[in-house]
Amino acid sequence: MMPFHHVSLPDLPQTMGRLTAIHPVKGGSQGSITLLALNTQAELWRLELYSGNAELCTRICIPDFNPMQPVQIVTSPDGKYVAISNRFGRHAAVYDLIHAQEKIQLSRDEYHYDKSMFPLAFVHQDGMCILVHGTEWNRLDLTDIETGRLLTARPSPVYNNESKDEHYLDYFHGRLLASPEGKWMADTGWVWAPLGVVRTWSLSDWLLNPWESENGPSVRHLWQTIDWDGPICWTGPDTLAVWGQMDADLLEEDDWGEEGVEPAVVLFDMTQPGYRRVLSAIPPLNCKPDEYGIYPYPQADMTACGDRLFLWGKEVPLQVWRLSSGVREYIDTERFPLIYHQEAGIFIELNPDSGCTALSYDE
Repeated sequence: MMPFHHVSLPDLPQTMGRLTAIHPVKGGSQGSITLLALNTQAELWRLELYSGNAELCTRICIPDFNPMQPVQIVTSPDGKYVAISNRFGRHAAVYDLIHAQEKIQLSRDEYHYDKSMFPLAFVHQDGMCILVHGTEWNRLDLTDIETGRLLTARPSPVYNNESKDEHYLDYFHGRLLASPEGKWMADTGWVWAPLGVVRTWSLSDWLLNPWESENGPSVRHLWQTIDWDGPICWTGPDTLAVWGQMDADLLEEDDWGEEGVEPAVVLFDMTQPGYRRVLSAIPPLNCKPDEYGIYPYPQADMTACGDRLFLWGKEVPLQVWRLSSGVREYIDTERFPLIYHQEAGIFIELNPDSGCTALSYDE
């Protein structure tokens, strides 16, 4: 019996045009599969897959935005706000999905911005919806979306040949991912060589100390990888899974093969030093972009659902792992979904010309 099976869906409305990106968003009713969908005209639609209903939310108006290039879509935990940028864009914007209006325009400085993802994430803390966003290549800030108030005001550290500020961070921020309960922030940026470094720190400490993301006591450098902006996911309130090339300096001898050759998923517990588990025999990441002139980036993702870890990507077979045992449960070489809708428990493939197909996994 095949654990994955197709879910029947109606055709998408032709008024939506050709889609270039989709992203899951909390639906209005139980059992719905609600997406945000971006088309070639930079229009953002709210789409309900089961019914085929589509509603135009807004048109994306961001400087230099190109819907035909890789796009990043990030939604707030309550589904009220969405932040959008080109993956390697210098500019971004936040939109209020309830009132269908732009909330705030964002930008980061021009220093090598085209090498890593625009840092964007939402968290809920102390009754606030907070946006985590990059403002300089080596600086992140927190902004209260409702009021626009900056929560991490501080001067930018200075670095020159004669002196180096204690808070100066020699690190290019990248893709961000907050933990499910908003306790931790994970960052998949890079440092010169170049190579990727996965960093984490406490969000509550950051609200008390604006320098926490630079050199606060809670900062951890988890893993050095060949690539950056790679797949990471939280498998629980305090556990982060990282997919990348093995690092012989980090892992025990029994857990790794030849350095820089064998990909792996490593699980880290934020409450304990070191790492918790290594999943080996993981497929390599495909980092070759479809479009000429785009910087290489990992085209894969993973997510956790209970004790299962799902991995998929471009030319990466969809597979299921058991977190408790570290054993692969199933692999499917014929299906290559684009996203996973956590609320609906559905994998979704996007065919820009004919719409979406959905897959469910039978336990």
